[in-house]
Amino acid sequence: MMRWARAPQSRDQMVLFAERLDEAIPPDHPVRLLDSILEQIDWGKWESCYHGRLGQPPIHPRVLAGVLLYGLLRRIRTSRALEEALIVRLDFRWLAEGRTIDHTTLSEFRRRHGHELKHLFVQIVLVAHQLGLVSLEQLGFDGTRLRANNRRSGTRTSDELRAMQAELATKFAELEAQAAAEDARDDEHFGPGSSHTLPAELADVKRRQAQVQAALDELERAQQAGEPLPKRLPLTDPECRVTPNKDGGFAPNYTPLATVDVASGLVVSDDVIALTNEDQHLLPAIDDVQKQLGLDVSQASILADSMMCTGANLAALEARGMVLYSPIGISVDPATNPALRADPTQPVPSEHWDQLPTNAVRRGGVEGQQLDKAAFVYDSERNCYWCPAGKQLSYAKATSEANGSGRRIRHRYMAAKTDCDGCPLRQRCILDKTKRRMVVHEQHEAARLRQAQLMATPAAQEQYARRSHPVERPFATIKQHFGARRFLLRGLAKVRIEWRWLTTAFNLHRLMSLLVSRAGPQPQLIAIPT
Repeated sequence: MMRWARAPQSRDQMVLFAERLDEAIPPDHPVRLLDSILEQIDWGKWESCYHGRLGQPPIHPRVLAGVLLYGLLRRIRTSRALEEALIVRLDFRWLAEGRTIDHTTLSEFRRRHGHELKHLFVQIVLVAHQLGLVSLEQLGFDGTRLRANNRRSGTRTSDELRAMQAELATKFAELEAQAAAEDARDDEHFGPGSSHTLPAELADVKRRQAQVQAALDELERAQQAGEPLPKRLPLTDPECRVTPNKDGGFAPNYTPLATVDVASGLVVSDDVIALTNEDQHLLPAIDDVQKQLGLDVSQASILADSMMCTGANLAALEARGMVLYSPIGISVDPATNPALRADPTQPVPSEHWDQLPTNAVRRGGVEGQQLDKAAFVYDSERNCYWCPAGKQLSYAKATSEANGSGRRIRHRYMAAKTDCDGCPLRQRCILDKTKRRMVVHEQHEAARLRQAQLMATPAAQEQYARRSHPVERPFATIKQHFGARRFLLRGLAKVRIEWRWLTTAFNLHRLMSLLVSRAGPQPQLIAIPT
């Protein structure tokens, strides 16, 4: 007969001498290290938010913040799941010192303390800096996409929103008249002043009206701010935008941003935007690091992908004396681009025509490969371009347009019609019915060329190769390890607070990993003064 192991004791057995809660957690458990880090933080700004004399004594903010942050490390994000964990999980009970905390308390605490959370975020980075982990000698910057709290199909065009508004107004008027008639009949039978409640259907219409009006208000705000107007606007969270997903397709998303100290991998600045113009937020992110941490980053180099390598960013970083390591997609190597010849007034030999840089274009309904701008050489002394056939493109005019980073000035250079008519490269250079070739030279073209020359060097390529791991790690950890692929809150202001909770939890996760991996005795953590 099979024998089975018996339980040490019955569930109904009374325990006379209970174990200490502290004995239930191993000495090397991560929750102990997290708690020791949070003990070194100055919680004065959080404590000042409490009255202290009214009502019952409040739970200290270190306990509430610790539960929320440890929950993120353990892939527990919702306040109801945290409430359950505080009852059934020993590590959460140890962290909260046996307290049971209502989910409403946790939810309100997470939502209301955005300003104080920024202070906590900064202090954790400064702790890492004092330990010699954060150097700020090299910064990485990038953005990602995270789903908004809005269903994929819950979007409408501006015309559909106005049609819904009119339809709901008509329906609300009908239901309101019907409810008034029913109230009148009740008053007739039960006398005036009898209690009435808003019918559920009428309340639902009123809620949908407010939803549509909020979406229309967001459209008006975007128009007044000069932002690109979305073709479809989400209804549940109108402040987000329908943008491409990282894994394909489109959905209502936000774009979280992170600036990372490459040496340590810690996030030193964070933000969330609704659009996908991450390039316009590189300089504000650097300024935020300088302002919030109070540390000099003027000598730091920047690692970023090609989206951030705009002329405006290059010119601004050059003015600050900072170097950006980012690919720009301009060929400056004569070995691979035969257009870069010693004498641009002489044509490129015909045997090298197939090596000239091209790009895919569609013009006049015609698709094909056209000679790229990199096949034309700029002559700064004569203020002109030279084409691969050795013909001159003279300055024609300049145009100016507003964009997110100021004004974009384009200088246009045109070839002579007679030169293009008999050119043997015409079929490669002009695809549509245009009679002559034009090349555009922007106001930051010189900075772009200098960037191309920099990135062509092996040293710059080696520096850029350091970008991918530390810069992408926060997004990978937050999405995969923390399970945060969708925001829980709605509205840009609240989403920014939620993203800061996530980046703060990531910094704790990273700091704990660095401390554990250090050889020798663990360093003594030092409190950061305010």
